Amino acid sequence: MVRGSEAEPEPSAFVTHKWSSPAYNVLNEHNLLKDDYRVESYADLHVRFGNSTPLRNCLWEFITCCFPPCMPCRACLNSAEVPEGSVRAMENGRGGFDWLGNGGKYAGIHLYWDMFYRIGDLVSINEATDAGGHVISNGSEWIVIVPQGHIGLAEDMGQPVLLPPGMHQWSSSTLFFKSNVDLAQPVIHLGPYTLLTVDKGYEAVTQNNGQQEVLAGGAMHLLTHRNHKFEKFITTKIQTDDLKRIECMTGDNVLMQIDGTVCWQIDDVQLCAERAAETMHTSANEVIGHDGKLLSSKNSGTIVKLREDVLKQADASLSALVGKVNFSDTMSPNTIVQTQTSALTPTVSGTVVEPSAGGSAKMAADSAAILFNIDKLKDAVTHANDMCVRYGVQVLSINIISAKPSNDDLMQSLAKGAVAAAEAQQLETTARGQAAAAQIIAKGEADAEVTRADGARSAAKMLEEHDVAVELAKIGATGEALSKSGSTLILGDNPSAVGSMLLGG
Repeated sequence: MVRGSEAEPEPSAFVTHKWSSPAYNVLNEHNLLKDDYRVESYADLHVRFGNSTPLRNCLWEFITCCFPPCMPCRACLNSAEVPEGSVRAMENGRGGFDWLGNGGKYAGIHLYWDMFYRIGDLVSINEATDAGGHVISNGSEWIVIVPQGHIGLAEDMGQPVLLPPGMHQWSSSTLFFKSNVDLAQPVIHLGPYTLLTVDKGYEAVTQNNGQQEVLAGGAMHLLTHRNHKFEKFITTKIQTDDLKRIECMTGDNVLMQIDGTVCWQIDDVQLCAERAAETMHTSANEVIGHDGKLLSSKNSGTIVKLREDVLKQADASLSALVGKVNFSDTMSPNTIVQTQTSALTPTVSGTVVEPSAGGSAKMAADSAAILFNIDKLKDAVTHANDMCVRYGVQVLSINIISAKPSNDDLMQSLAKGAVAAAEAQQLETTARGQAAAAQIIAKGEADAEVTRADGARSAAKMLEEHDVAVELAKIGATGEALSKSGSTLILGDNPSAVGSMLLGG
């Protein structure tokens, strides 16, 4: 017979308890939390209260020890003291069990006359174990403390019994306590039930009698029977992986070494779980963390295979991009067939390139630049997604970190060609600058000549309009001519006097 509280709690009472949380609410929604045995305090425990006093116990101890006629009765005397907050286990010798506690008129002083009674050691109900709770058992009698953040797992005739936080007491020959289960773990096995905590950014793949079910992140979920099994967590966060160095051929059969990265994420977990990720396993006790790493030495199927598939597809898309690069002056037959262009006309990914003074090295450099062209890399992403979308993965970007020919001589030729092209461009820029400067100087001189001519024309016009000015100009010109000649034939040693002579008559 099970002894518990008399009143059956309402289901809604669980949400009002101070120990309520999403994990407890999920269990309560399925009516799995058993609150029948919960007691609120030490005073509510079902124990035997004290029935004696210290003086009476001392008196009987003295009588049975000191008076020979009463000494045989000492075998029947059982006394005990139980302080508040503690209990003593008692066995009545007839297959029954009970607890001695502290309460009532006589508090924790006990005295029993029965030679078959056996009283155990004193146990404090507040003494915590490593798990944070405390379990005291005495035959069919149990007192269990389940700490906050845990679930008490008991079993009654093969049926799981889940206990919420608090102190519980029951008397049953079939109901026994198994363990306190920490709710901090992402995967919690509670008998046939499995409680899952799925973080935001992850989804949980489960298998319900052969049917895959995907549970959304940011919530707690309960798997309600043994055949509804947790398989694995799958992240929906963006993944960035290094592409191992690959070697692939260009359109003219030049071997290239490519290092790069690929960014991708899982868009459709249901599709991914069905077509790509390894989910089924044979071990019955496998638990992993959200990052795909094992929480123990058990394997629950990670996304290693899926990651390998994505990286292989990225490699193939990069190889297709590199195949469009041509380093030679003429096209190889393979590229001619792809681009449908003449072997005498150099091309870059099917685009005609006009011959230039840079020669083949410059043209090869232009061809190699396709590897770092954003639009061409987007084409590689599109090429990769044509396949990856079929198993629920989206490739976000493919990036090339470095690309170089495996042949060192070709790499040096490309480097020399790049230097020559840079020098040619520098000379061309210098020549253009010098030509522009000469043009500016010539224009300036022409403008100056025009200005001087305009000034002379304006002066002549003014001289024609004023006679006095004309005469003065003639005198000035004559005086200047005589002064420059230095002659004294007419004027002696003062040629400047010619002005006054001409004016005076």
